Amino acid sequence: MRSSLRVARLARKMTQAQVAEMARIDRASYTHIERGTRNPSMEVAQSIARVLGQTVDELFFDEDVSQRDNDDLSAAQHIA
Repeated sequence: MRSSLRVARLARKMTQAQVAEMARIDRASYTHIERGTRNPSMEVAQSIARVLGQTVDELFFDEDVSQRDNDDLSAAQHIA
């Protein structure tokens, strides 16, 4: 589930620090959310989703989207 955060972040070529700064949370908190060791509040989830250009559902709940993102990232890495 949380891997979709990492995939979305890497697809945008952003660091954890960049996402955290734009979402107005500290980097350590973002790292824990991305790893799945902490659950974000709805407000923080919405902020992260906005930064990554996705919906909260896509990032935190939709496994089909997560799989598609993983496929997209794999394809992008082969092109690069």
